[in-house]
Amino acid sequence: MAEEHLDEHFVELVSSVSHANGVFRITLAQQVEGGTARPITRLLIPANQLQAVLRGVADGANEIREKLQNQAKDADGKDGAAPAKKKPAGKAAAKK
Repeated sequence: MAEEHLDEHFVELVSSVSHANGVFRITLAQQVEGGTARPITRLLIPANQLQAVLRGVADGANEIREKLQNQAKDADGKDGAAPAKKKPAGKAAAKK
């Protein structure tokens, strides 16, 4: 079976969004010198699928964020020293 090749584009911003004939056209761009944007690619999304596509991107981003947070917590637990336990106060410490 032939390996599928997907085009990849590095994008930094949404430069425009338009709608015509039931299709959203979302132009994605890169920032270039002088703060201008250079269009890189355009997504064509049927209007009735826009919410599902945006939800899918948001859900995927949230899953990645949660995994990264869990990895950071795990790394903190392994790399950091175990928290020191407080010793109970003895009679000498309880003097008033």
